[in-house]
Amino acid sequence: MKISVVIPVFNEEKYLHACLSSILNGNRKPDELMVVDGGSTDKSVEIAKSLGVTVLRNPDKTAAAGRNVGIKAATGEIIAFTDGDCEADPGWLEAIENAFNKHDVDAVGGKILPAKAINEIEEYWMNLQLNVVMQFGDEPFFVRERNFRNSFITANCAYRRKFLIKMHGFSRWFANNGEDVDLQWRSLKAGGKLFYSPDAIIYFHGVTNIKDLRRKSFRNGVSSSKLQKKYGGKINYDLTIYAVWAKSFKGTVKREKWARYNLEETTWHLLGKYYGSLKAHVINV
Repeated sequence: MKISVVIPVFNEEKYLHACLSSILNGNRKPDELMVVDGGSTDKSVEIAKSLGVTVLRNPDKTAAAGRNVGIKAATGEIIAFTDGDCEADPGWLEAIENAFNKHDVDAVGGKILPAKAINEIEEYWMNLQLNVVMQFGDEPFFVRERNFRNSFITANCAYRRKFLIKMHGFSRWFANNGEDVDLQWRSLKAGGKLFYSPDAIIYFHGVTNIKDLRRKSFRNGVSSSKLQKKYGGKINYDLTIYAVWAKSFKGTVKREKWARYNLEETTWHLLGKYYGSLKAHVINV
């Protein structure tokens, strides 16, 4: 079984060397390792080439388009995806290969764990994404229901190439957020056989400053509205996020741990939902 690994990047020099080295030095080596660059202005391309990694160009710049470039170029039966700010466990590709061989599935999603945080903002963000928003359990299972918390995230998932071609790859409409959830949900609707393997482990880095926290939160809000447009009704309202906002505001006044970051996150997520509602012609508040 030939496995290709595709990583879209844009200015990822901070973690890219560690990312690529972790894959190249894993127990099961990739048959192809491709970095798809969206016009980086830092040393991302130089780092990839120094490690002998194939570099492809992504003129559309977005992560969805970059992964599609990789799918088109890949020759592996299996295409595994991760991000430039992640590190692979030594047994990552081995676990993915074992899951495909044992269960004869169309896609495998893996477990994502936090890398070592460099500051409090990153610690907050990784806890939010990996323990609150998403859910990565210790038990393997076949994925049969469309459930956001159990979605396959492109930081750690793999698909059969022929199945990806059948699904027409990632939707460029989602650009940089939500394209992975959309692909998984479309795959389930198309009758795809999906399996979650907790043995396939990736370590994830988070945002480390307020500017990036705001940007990521806004994008997540936009993708929420896009997913509603495609899979939900015309109107969706979530009172929970407003309760979280109010609690975070009070916590910020009291100087509680992480309260300020949570207030920033919910505020910018809501702004993203409002903006996304206008762009997608839905009401998502």
